[in-house]
Amino acid sequence: MEITWDERFREKLAAQTSLNSAALLLAESAAELGWDLAAFQLDREQLALPRCSDGQFIGTAMGWPSDCVHEWVDRELGRYCPVTQLCGRTADAIVWECDPAGVAWRGRKLAPEQTEVLQYYRQFFEGAVTVPVHRPGGKSGYVTWCIADRAKLLAQARATYGATYLISHAFIRHIDNLDAARRDAVNPANPNALTAREIECLSWAACGKTEEEVALIIRRSHETARFHLRNAVTKLNASNRTHAVAIACSRGLLTVR
Repeated sequence: MEITWDERFREKLAAQTSLNSAALLLAESAAELGWDLAAFQLDREQLALPRCSDGQFIGTAMGWPSDCVHEWVDRELGRYCPVTQLCGRTADAIVWECDPAGVAWRGRKLAPEQTEVLQYYRQFFEGAVTVPVHRPGGKSGYVTWCIADRAKLLAQARATYGATYLISHAFIRHIDNLDAARRDAVNPANPNALTAREIECLSWAACGKTEEEVALIIRRSHETARFHLRNAVTKLNASNRTHAVAIACSRGLLTVR
């Protein structure tokens, strides 16, 4: 039996341990499916956009022009985006054009601010399919699949409908699972959760500090610093300190400075 697009995506997605790597996989899959760009928002009510561990916007790493991403945030375009607002009212995929006079917007009275957002999008693409994903706790996220040639939008949407729908849900569900694992890792009720001091020591080790230097920074003895670092390695089921740093970074427990 032939493996479907969404099955291949989910197999690869299972190996991704961070939001950044999962987002890059999403962008790669979009290109392979014939879309020009992909974007996502984990919570449609958020005006900020996801960032990498180094502080850069993940959207830039996915292929979006830096000025596009920064302006979207600076101008708070998410507040007025008509597609974002539609995502809160439907579970169906939304096929839409950046042209305010396009088919998707006929019969809808767009506010001037909404029209401005659509016209802004036209600098980067002409049409898209947005898949709303309703998450636990009443939140709604979405994944958007963009195309530069408006004439190809409907055919592309039909050809990839099943894949984009299933991939969108799998992607955001995976991010929710990563968040749950991260919360569990710092939950005091979890015997394997890292303490604040263990995270602090590990973060300094990630910066290349020796045990002696960590001890000086936290104003504790060398033995105490070693104790915290060894505990972190054990709790993360890591083979060594470098492995522990990698695991902690992938879970969002620390960021290398």
